[in-house]
This record gives sequence, structure tokens and C-alpha cells, in this order.
Amino acid sequence: MPSKEPTAFAVILGGGSGTRLWPASRRARPKQLLSFGASESLLGAAVRRGAALVGLENTLIVTAADQAAAVRAAIPDLPAANIVAEPMPRNTAAAVGLGAVVAQRRAGPDAVIAALPADPFIGDEATFARLVRLAIAEARETIVTIGVMPTHPETGFGYIRQGTRLARPGTDAVHDVGGFYEKPDRATAERYVSSGEYLWNSGMFFLTARRMLDEARRHLPSLGALLDEAVSARDADAVVAAGYADAPSISIDHGIMEKAAGLRVVPGAFGWNDVGSWAALPALRAPDARGNVVIGGATLIDGDGSIVMADEGAPYVGVLGVRDLVVVVTKDAVLVIPKDRAQDVRRIVEAAKQSGRDDLL
Repeated sequence: MPSKEPTAFAVILGGGSGTRLWPASRRARPKQLLSFGASESLLGAAVRRGAALVGLENTLIVTAADQAAAVRAAIPDLPAANIVAEPMPRNTAAAVGLGAVVAQRRAGPDAVIAALPADPFIGDEATFARLVRLAIAEARETIVTIGVMPTHPETGFGYIRQGTRLARPGTDAVHDVGGFYEKPDRATAERYVSSGEYLWNSGMFFLTARRMLDEARRHLPSLGALLDEAVSARDADAVVAAGYADAPSISIDHGIMEKAAGLRVVPGAFGWNDVGSWAALPALRAPDARGNVVIGGATLIDGDGSIVMADEGAPYVGVLGVRDLVVVVTKDAVLVIPKDRAQDVRRIVEAAKQSGRDDLL
């Protein structure tokens, strides 16, 4: 494996809306801009981690055009040119492609891009940084992903099967990818975890700008043509603005990674949590002795296993004598839901949309 480190860019994917964390998460202030009572947002933490690995000047955020101003306000130290605005949502294949265009225009086709979702929580940042450095080094040769060692049989994540372990110095493993698998049912998830062969798909991918454009050209031709034109154009932004609506709206997993050859996976345990619903908060904020998490101007008395959050601008929230509830209050909305149904919040968002309450979306 070559010893010289490549020029690398962290491409932070920060354009989602996070409806399962409604009402705190909205289109104008999506999940990755929330801090959940901490001193920095999920996006802020992702940028800090990326900058520590590749430098702030090589850290990019790909976000939606209507979220760009909020991202600039949230990350004021990031150079304005490093915020890449999508004209409209086109999922992660196109978003990573935009990051590859910027990387290639600045550093050439051999620049490595580390495509990193903006919204997961990382508990063990030292281990994460070590694994990312390994993945970046491997990405000079092929496409690499980081797989999360599962802690339980989760049905809400995709999985990666580990193939042959490759000979590498050090204690961290690198495997061929044996396959990508969709979100399983409970029995299948239990089988995956008990086998020890499967990892959670973290959605993190590492590859050169050249490889990204090659794979887009091969598997998503209209996207590949747009990226090729943008790389060589005098005004790449104008090319993207004119052609982005015709790009396919597909994830990089489905559009490219499941079809590409020769992928490798770096398995690791680093306190990863995708913060997929309000039920994830106890993994981010230590619960009290009765299993409660209380954030903001709220009081919970004589309760167990509940999550209560008063968002900025919300009225004072008082909750008494409840068990296993999620209560979230913002300045204009209140959510009350059993914790074990936290994944169903999107049904409330859909109902608000059907009622014409766009102000709540």
C-alpha cells in the first residue's frame, strides 16, 4: 500500500430534514443543526472531526440551497466556498458527486473524498479518527466504507457482509465487501448479528474523485455526464444549476456502491449512533437514575424512562408521573408519543402536511 498520504477532502453530507425528530427538526432547521443540549450541533461536530483529519480548508458541506444560509450561520469559520449548495434535493449519489467535482477541481482526480453523513453521533472520536485515516489510505486503491460493529439486531439499518480479511499492518482490520443487504426483518437481523460476519452500513464512503466520476459514468450516466461537464467548465456552479434537475434522485448505496466492484470495508466500534428518533437521546445524553433525559426548560417529576425536551423559545414544560414517554415542545408545536413508537413521528409530520400546515414542516 502506498505510504504517501493522498490529498483528502471531507465531504459532509448535510442536506436532510430529519422528520423523525419533529417538531425540533424542520426543513429550515434540520436534524444536523440540532445540539440536543450539547455545546455543538451534530453538524458542528462532524465538521470539527473532518477538519481535524484533512484541515478546515479541505472540509466541504454539501447541503440544500434553502439550508445554506442556516449552515453558514451555524459553521461561521468554514470558508464560504466550502458550502456546496444543491439546487434541489437529489439524494446522496449526486451530493457526493458534487463533492468529487470540487475536490478534483482543487486537487486533481487522485484527491480522496471521505463522504461522511452530517447527522450521526460519534462517542469514541479517537477510534473513529484512526479508522477514517485507514479508510482514506485504502481509498487510493479502491472504494472503501466503514462498517459499524452491531450492538443489537437492528431492523432499521442496512448491513454489510465482511468477506476475506486482507493482510494489513496494525490491529485494525480491512475486509473485502461480501455484499450489501437491505434493512432486514427481526429474525434476519438476529441471524446477521449472531453470525459475527455482518456490520451496520454507516453510509460513509471513501474513494478518489476519479473513481467517483468513473462509477457515476458507468452506473448513472446522466449524473456522470453532468459531473464531467462541471469538472471541466469555467463556471461549474452554472453547469450544476442548469443540469441538476435531470440528475437521478438515488442514494449512493443503491446507485453506485451495490454495483461497484472491489470494495473494502473497515469494521469498527466507535460509539456510532445515527440519532434516528427521539428514542436515541439516552445514547447521546446520559439519563438520570430513573432513566430519564430532560433537556431545556423542563421539569420531570416522579417519572421513569422518559425523554422531555423544551426547545429554544418553548414555554416552560412540566411533566409528572409518566413512564416511557417522549415529550418535545417547541415554540409552535407539542409532541407526545410513547417512546417505543418514536419511529412513527413521521406520521404526524405527514398529517400536518396533508392539513396544509406547511409552517410546521
